[in-house]
Amino acid sequence: MKKTILAALSIFTLATIAASQDVIRNSAKPSNPKAGRVLSLKEEMRIEDTGRGFFFKNPSAIRVSAQGDILVKDGQDQVLQFDSQGRFLRNLFKNGQGPGELSSVYSIGVSTDRAYLLGYPLKILAFDAQGTLVLETDLRETAKYGPTSMILADREHYLLRSLGPPERPAGSGLADFPNYLFKVSPGGAVTKAGVFPIQGYYEVLANGGTSWSFFNSVQIAPISDNFLAVNSSPEYLVGVFDIDKETILRRFARPYRRVKRSSEGGVSGGGNAPPPPEFDQDIRALHAVDGKIWVQTSTVDEQKGILFDVYDVEGRYLDYFYIPTVGKSSKNKPINMTLTITGGCAYFRDKTEDDLIIIKKCRLVGL
Repeated sequence: MKKTILAALSIFTLATIAASQDVIRNSAKPSNPKAGRVLSLKEEMRIEDTGRGFFFKNPSAIRVSAQGDILVKDGQDQVLQFDSQGRFLRNLFKNGQGPGELSSVYSIGVSTDRAYLLGYPLKILAFDAQGTLVLETDLRETAKYGPTSMILADREHYLLRSLGPPERPAGSGLADFPNYLFKVSPGGAVTKAGVFPIQGYYEVLANGGTSWSFFNSVQIAPISDNFLAVNSSPEYLVGVFDIDKETILRRFARPYRRVKRSSEGGVSGGGNAPPPPEFDQDIRALHAVDGKIWVQTSTVDEQKGILFDVYDVEGRYLDYFYIPTVGKSSKNKPINMTLTITGGCAYFRDKTEDDLIIIKKCRLVGL
């Protein structure tokens, strides 16, 4: 299937690198003799919707600064900022299209002393610790990519990700969809940093419109300013990516028992659309914790919780443990929840007995 010159060259480059590398195949047993333990969650703080100053709608992303300030993306029109004690400070979102304003927020980020909002009209807003707008970066040059996710943000550069369309096929069918990675300077200069294609199904609708469905998503976690942990395969495979060199330095895996899908879903559509995948994506999320790579797998044990694997940056399998999960699915099964992990704590969305949304900070005990 044809692709644009940019996508074709980038995909060819990464495919050639990957093909020339041997995957580090770890044994099923990690080096830590304590592997297999179940951690416990000790609650240290919670943020409750009291009706004073803010209210939660649908929190979807949590970021924590080095000072412990908490930034919560809540829908597309709230970015709530709290101090390290969970006290509400402000809503950074201002609706509009003028300076310091957005009509919707796509993604958020934090650095040592700043908070960042990526949204539409395409731009990044940077705020200091007092909530004052200190910089606005125009992203119109990136419009062809349509950036929707912020991987890294600091005073020197932004690292953004975007899912792009393939060159339009003649009809419905399988296609490679590029996930672009690019750096943007505070002044707005754009530098391509790589692309990670995933396979999906492209459907031409009867009314002339199109729809996209995907087999998996790309997981990225920044290990440092220049290195990322990346997973772009539906199967268990992790890569360490050098941003400056646009190179996958190494790839690694370990034997993994795949989890069968519990319900219909995945790729949709009639006609020639393929059936839903038999298995869940093996890796639910990647986390960079104290220089190590934590792999949040698709395995959720009803008694123990979510299975996490731990690797060093050289790809050596060090440890595994379980983190208890909260909440149940509609089928009364434990959920594989979204976690932000930093400073020995996990931050996540939960509910009270009265079904009110809260944000919890819990110490991970047993590491």
